[in-house]
Amino acid sequence: MKLRNMLIAAFICISLNSFSQQVINGFAMPESVTSDGKRFFVSNQGQDFSSRDSDGFISEISADGKLVELKFAPIESVLHAPKGMAIEHNILYVADLERVLGFDINTRKTVFELSIPKAIMLNDICLLENGFIGITDTYSGNIYKVNTRTKSFEIIGNIPTINGISFNKNTNQLAVCTNGKTLGEGAVYIKTGNEDFRQLPNISNGFFDGIVWIDDSRLLLSDWVTFPTKGYGKLWFYDLKNQQAEMLLTEESIADIYYDSATQKIYMPQMQKNKVIITDKKELETVNKEKYNRLYQYGIADAFVGGLYRGTLPLKDLKLKGDFGLGAPDMLDGELTILDGKVYQTKATGETVEPENDFKTSMSFVTFFKADTVFNVENAVGEKALWEQISEVLKNKNAMYAIKITGKFDHIKTRAFPSVKNEPFPVITTIFDTQKFFEFSDTQGILVGYHLPEYLNGINSKGFHYHFLSSNKTQGGHVLDFTARNLTIEIAEMKSFELNIPTDKYFQNFKFDTKDNEALKRVEQGK
Repeated sequence: MKLRNMLIAAFICISLNSFSQQVINGFAMPESVTSDGKRFFVSNQGQDFSSRDSDGFISEISADGKLVELKFAPIESVLHAPKGMAIEHNILYVADLERVLGFDINTRKTVFELSIPKAIMLNDICLLENGFIGITDTYSGNIYKVNTRTKSFEIIGNIPTINGISFNKNTNQLAVCTNGKTLGEGAVYIKTGNEDFRQLPNISNGFFDGIVWIDDSRLLLSDWVTFPTKGYGKLWFYDLKNQQAEMLLTEESIADIYYDSATQKIYMPQMQKNKVIITDKKELETVNKEKYNRLYQYGIADAFVGGLYRGTLPLKDLKLKGDFGLGAPDMLDGELTILDGKVYQTKATGETVEPENDFKTSMSFVTFFKADTVFNVENAVGEKALWEQISEVLKNKNAMYAIKITGKFDHIKTRAFPSVKNEPFPVITTIFDTQKFFEFSDTQGILVGYHLPEYLNGINSKGFHYHFLSSNKTQGGHVLDFTARNLTIEIAEMKSFELNIPTDKYFQNFKFDTKDNEALKRVEQGK
């Protein structure tokens, strides 16, 4: 493991363990935790998550993090790779590949069994109404509604790579989440009553696993981020009222979580570490506050403008560092804009697309954005006048600021460079005549940008730097000029800066211009 990765892992470990939490060890690939409010159970998949090998079992733990009985069930039947669970009327329902089993939690006896012939990998379970349960099948994408009284079922939806499922009886809403086709491009969906499922906006793609209701307007989700794991994972709190998501860092491979509303504790099975972690929601939120508004940068501006356009950082790794920012695509094919955890590429053709996770960037800078200053500008304003207004609000002239501007653009002009193909790649100042310009009128959109101080010039670019993205995600580019109105300006002051440089041979051999600082040189030489 590289030293840098070791340091990152150590930092995350220290951060996540600097507050009280209970850890229970000794499980066998734990996948789910559930409770009836009094007793708590953990599903164990055994040696493999998909094999019919009869080595799965259910454990019982206490609310305060003690192992009551490792192999609580089954006592008279077998489980292969049990996953999601739900309890109703003292019956613990368990999804086990193509079957659903039910165990009486008082007698441990098997009191329910139903095979679903076309099921491949039944995953999560939730209680619906009137004796029905909802079950997801990750491999087929089917969502089943099972009548536990008649042992009949029907398909009520299909969403590819579906995983977690949770029902809110008070609002009659069914929420689900997915892994994504590349195990990291998952999303979150919700339906009310008989409506169709709709995707929830403003949450980054991920490898979502568990989903539970915190209350009638908030969801809690576990996110592996991607697979294989990256050494840490995420929890997401999603507010349905304002359609905003807040991310908390946690440990890796957290699967089907349980939230105890009475104690505000989160029960997290850490699947690949054979642990169950019990943590206090408020303490976890407190520890995670410091992760926001840290500026992460990959690449050096002077090297980029000097011709290092070759992409070397995959977007899937960039997304781990922030959900808001700017970047350059591989081989200078347009501009990158990162918003709400998604990356958009505006090409020289004018087309705006979402590149695949393996697409690479040559230089990017991102942060997990959380505004600390918000104000509005109602009247029509041009670019120069708006920058002047914002500059008056930026009290710390030597601070780094991320700035998000949302509103109506009467007119906006953007640009994108075409791709370069032949080596040696030209210095960017020699290819200005190849720029493609775009002008848009009467469009809603967002400016994603930064104001950076003088001392970062060369590493990055001092002053204001913005990219545009229309609300429908079809228009974009590097901002050159605009007139806009009805604007909401959100500002976040960056607290720290992390620089990561490429390690390829082109960067290693790049010749930077000498920048003499006579005063610093004299200090170093002591004269």
